[in-house]
Amino acid sequence: MKNSPKNKNTVRVIDNIFGKLLRHLVFALVRPYFSVAFNVSCSNKEKLQGLEGAIILSNHVSRHDPPLILATLYAVTRIRPTAYYREYEHWLQKYPMMLFGTIPMSSPKTWAPERREANKLETLDIMRRVVENGNSILIFPAGNIRKGEKEEIAPYLTGAYDTIKALGNPPVVLLKLDGLGKYQYRKYDLFWSFLGIKKGRRHVKIDLQIVENLTLGKNSEAFNKKLEKYFNGGPVPK
Repeated sequence: MKNSPKNKNTVRVIDNIFGKLLRHLVFALVRPYFSVAFNVSCSNKEKLQGLEGAIILSNHVSRHDPPLILATLYAVTRIRPTAYYREYEHWLQKYPMMLFGTIPMSSPKTWAPERREANKLETLDIMRRVVENGNSILIFPAGNIRKGEKEEIAPYLTGAYDTIKALGNPPVVLLKLDGLGKYQYRKYDLFWSFLGIKKGRRHVKIDLQIVENLTLGKNSEAFNKKLEKYFNGGPVPK
């Protein structure tokens, strides 16, 4: 039986023995790469240490975002990322995503409403257990990589809103990436100048803001507008 409790326990034991070691080795290799390729600074990172069961909401500016965030914060907190189900099921990405405990979100619109609702409840139950175990969850509310100058979160994207509401409004960490995206300001250091390369590493800034008891508002559309405003330079939402 593919989804039997016995099979799940076997997978969990194997992951505890080999998965943790493999993840640690991968991050040990990924972090130096980002240190060489980018000049990364992260404000308030130390505040995440000891903060258990948080929901991290981030803007989405490039394909580097998930590994950069996970590698940068690996030393202070354990994070389970999320991904749109189509990204998760892609044959080139599925097994790396499984290794890092990625949680697939949403489902095909061709599914029956009852099946989609059951899938949603199952996903929320997984997230609930992750938070209860003291780990954090990374969500990109906009879903897709930014396609213009500003972050846009469509009204129908309810993943962040539903997760926070279903989990009883846990601590929320607002993560803002700057300098990494195609449409963001680019600034370089002189790290590679000894080779005659004028443009060295691109400056990337990660800003973290912890919000306790974040007000969800009357619906997901209003909540998305609040996040949208923050990611585009507005004040920290309360």
